[in-house]
Amino acid sequence: MVKRGKLPQIFGLIDLPLLLVVIILYVLGIVTIYSATYRQGFAFVEKQLINGLIAAVSLVVFFCLGVKRLFNWSYFLYGGLIFVLVVLLFLGDATRGSHRWLYVGNFALQPSEAGKLILCLTLARFLAREGANTPGRLLKIFALSGASGVLILLEPDLGTSIVYGVITLSCLWSCGSPKKYFLALFASGLAALPLMWAFLKDYQKLRILAFLNPNLDPLGAGYNVIQSRIAVGSGSIFGKGFLQGTQSKLQFLPEPHTDFIFGVFAEEFGFIGSLIALALFAFLIWRIVLIALKSKDVRVKIFAGGFSGWLIFHVFESVGMSVGLMPVTGLALPFMSYGGSSLITISSALGLLLSACLDFPKRYE
Repeated sequence: MVKRGKLPQIFGLIDLPLLLVVIILYVLGIVTIYSATYRQGFAFVEKQLINGLIAAVSLVVFFCLGVKRLFNWSYFLYGGLIFVLVVLLFLGDATRGSHRWLYVGNFALQPSEAGKLILCLTLARFLAREGANTPGRLLKIFALSGASGVLILLEPDLGTSIVYGVITLSCLWSCGSPKKYFLALFASGLAALPLMWAFLKDYQKLRILAFLNPNLDPLGAGYNVIQSRIAVGSGSIFGKGFLQGTQSKLQFLPEPHTDFIFGVFAEEFGFIGSLIALALFAFLIWRIVLIALKSKDVRVKIFAGGFSGWLIFHVFESVGMSVGLMPVTGLALPFMSYGGSSLITISSALGLLLSACLDFPKRYE
């Protein structure tokens, strides 16, 4: 293992292409946030630049801590997460009817975002030791991840609770859980749909119905999807050009700097620009998978699997809801959407993953 004090050797081992693509995506996000909000001043861009600085520091800090150390702390961190989520649920201030945020001065923190990273670490440690090749062990895994997922669902935050489910399934797949279990889970999920529908809030049901047919409520639940599809479609092949989009500038497109930032990007940079952005995300996932394949630590492989599933679902959902292929959930587009909690958490996870590269004998291609 390379000593961490030898900087030239460290830079010779860590995945520099992965860092480069992250920087490019972040810059694209800053450019798009500016385009979506510049008529309101520079406050959003300034805050996102601060978020980016904090995220960079977090990446370095977690890189120095190392993924192996965080594996050792994971159970304690997960217990702390459960405690915070319970406190937040009963004592937290409601914002738009949801108990999701902790306020520290002028900063709003979303514990469920950090929970994604903690869940990846916890499942990686547990699965590497216990495995998931029997129904009993599988039930233990779902009880473990369900403890946090149910609390988040009660906030209520359906989108994030689904991400927790995706992380769990991705970790199970990465550890080699028998495929018959996934088929059984899929069949059980389909059978449970009527029951799950009964537990949804009215606004959540309306979002799903509006996804199936936006014209059912074109000025209400279906409005966001309709306007976003117009924005994406109007971008055509090459886009209208930077600062030339009309949907966000005329305030037709809601939440253009957060939920529907892909709609703003697609309108201004078109189909070609959108393909480039998606290719960058695909390249990022590929580099994460390479680290997993190169590592000899089973925990790192499972962690990388959960992390990649988390990122893939965020991209798929954020882009999908912008073009009307997925229901609106409000999940951030990684590195591009405005907001600190998601950016900092993902950067911290990348720092941990990059620390695993120090165990490799040489840089891989």
